Amino acid sequence: MSVEAPLVNPATGEDLGIPLVGIMDLILAEEAGPLIADFKTAARSSDPLEISHEIQMSCYSYLYRHASPVEEAGLEIRSLVKTKVPQVHFHRYPARDERHLGRLFAVIRAYLDDMDSGRFVFRPGMGCSWCDFRDTHCRSWSGS
Repeated sequence: MSVEAPLVNPATGEDLGIPLVGIMDLILAEEAGPLIADFKTAARSSDPLEISHEIQMSCYSYLYRHASPVEEAGLEIRSLVKTKVPQVHFHRYPARDERHLGRLFAVIRAYLDDMDSGRFVFRPGMGCSWCDFRDTHCRSWSGS
């Protein structure tokens, strides 16, 4: 499901002036309410570190709440573990709350402030794999 929503901080009402665009892998209707599921692959079996997926899951929650009159009941990461006998692991997390959304908007605000002031701060992550600047600007940055 592809969704676009204006970035308006729900706590302050500040409109950041740009949209958030995302594609959610799967939304399931469950008895407790909608479940947003994201698919991952892994080389070995381990629980995903929730904080490393927090921004992505909070973005999905924010987008879903703009596309639907019903809030999500929870989020889930479904990991395909590429072992000799492949396995699928399910890791469920609660619906996002105001703390999650507060952190999401603080991170986005920090990115925008850095861009507005011409500052570049090295923030490697999953997005680096599809970024056009990973082999140029990021490689040449020395911390100043």
